[in-house]
Amino acid sequence: YTDTITKKNGGKAMYLKNEDVKFESVENARGGKGTIRKTSFLTKEEMKESSRLFGKIIIPPGCSFGYHVHEKEGEAYHILAGKGMYNDNGTEYEVNAGDTTYTMSGCGHGIENIGDTDLEIIALILLDK
Repeated sequence: YTDTITKKNGGKAMYLKNEDVKFESVENARGGKGTIRKTSFLTKEEMKESSRLFGKIIIPPGCSFGYHVHEKEGEAYHILAGKGMYNDNGTEYEVNAGDTTYTMSGCGHGIENIGDTDLEIIALILLDK
């Protein structure tokens, strides 16, 4: 159930229930291994040209989101669950639940699930202004 509520001041609020979040399966995402699942919590209209993505990525064990470079935008990952090997512009290190990464414009990153449970990530892509 998704509901848009008009507030007394004329603003709008959105309520998206967890069970209504729809995931899309992506095979070999950005040249990565296996199939990941991803979703976006907000639409382009709701992000108002400040962001390109606010969503969740689920990477099963042994799968990855391939290395890619960001131009005119940066991307943050917040690790919700699992264990990953994060490639930060060519330097790799382990990330775990509670960790946050940020890749600036002109830099690249990728992540692989090296654990035995799903790697769950909140992803936020912020556009350069």
